[in-house]
Amino acid sequence: MIVLKTLRLFILSSALILGACAFPGQYFGLNADDKSDLATAADGVDYQLTPIDAVTLRALVPPAIQSDTSASALNSTATGYQYLVGVGDLVRITVWDHPELTNPAGNTTGQLQGQVVLPDGTFYFPFLNKVKAAGRTTEDIRLEMTRNLEAFIRSPQVDVYIQPNGFRSQKIYVSGEVGQPGFFPITDVPTRLGDAIAQAGGLSKEADLSNITLQRNNQTFVLDAYRLLYQGDLSQNVLLQNGDVLNIPDRRLRKVFLMGEVVQPSSFVMPVGKLTLAEVLSDVGGINQNTANAQQVYVIRQAEVGPSNTPKLNIYHLDSTSPTSVLYADQFEMRPRDVVYVDPVRMVRINRLLGTILPSLQVLPAVRSNIRVLEGE
Repeated sequence: MIVLKTLRLFILSSALILGACAFPGQYFGLNADDKSDLATAADGVDYQLTPIDAVTLRALVPPAIQSDTSASALNSTATGYQYLVGVGDLVRITVWDHPELTNPAGNTTGQLQGQVVLPDGTFYFPFLNKVKAAGRTTEDIRLEMTRNLEAFIRSPQVDVYIQPNGFRSQKIYVSGEVGQPGFFPITDVPTRLGDAIAQAGGLSKEADLSNITLQRNNQTFVLDAYRLLYQGDLSQNVLLQNGDVLNIPDRRLRKVFLMGEVVQPSSFVMPVGKLTLAEVLSDVGGINQNTANAQQVYVIRQAEVGPSNTPKLNIYHLDSTSPTSVLYADQFEMRPRDVVYVDPVRMVRINRLLGTILPSLQVLPAVRSNIRVLEGE
């Protein structure tokens, strides 16, 4: 009998101790009005708790067009574009009134021949032997050939251009979520970001417009085609150069996560354009009216790493019982990797705790019967 009482007391005390130590499930329970919750640390992670109100929304709204250091650095070299002839280009030389020079091979098929720029950067032309071409504009080549031909022809009229299919020396590469990935030639017409996307067959439905990467000279720049295509930010329409590699990633990593007391906890890929907190909650059926604490809706967002290289979180709190909460939620823009979490009400937490403890208490009669059998009662 003593053993039975001791065991019963041990089980009850253990259940009470375990119940007092931790409630089952997640729970934030942060209070935005408590200043101690601001800029404090939890489990080694610094976080900033901010209420979602009119002041916060004004601070979070970015300007219509933001300055981009990456795009500015790329555009700083975009003025005065001139195509420079390179090795492999097919240069066409026309000397007016001198068909024997314009078409020295006597081609009668209508397809005029051109001069291929050789690996040493030159091409052959009658009377002039080798003409330096690589690294020069067609106008520079034309002026030099005109001066040199004056020794053989009176008032030569020379025209120098690259044939439409003769741009062979310079290329850009486009990969990722486009219609036709591949390489495309650089021509005498400036090739910019929008041109490259069009040449590659346009963007696919899964393209991440905001995180296009441009690799140039062992450096990586991030471009935002959404601002270019939908907001008219021409600073993103950078001029491309030989050897540039454009990669358009998919939107697989641009996810928003919904956890806690919502009707349908899930994650989904953000659409192209703006996505608000109200849209996120409505897409999953809203908060659970039976279990959710409508005063405790949180958006957890990872901030920049602090000076001590420790991760930092920005936690935004919304009291959805307020009449203005619908307006605030519709103006709060989500960002990729945001986590929306809704706390349970206190009674739900208590019920879950009891649901954890009661199964343990229900085994007491069976244990008691077994002990009586062992004691011979």
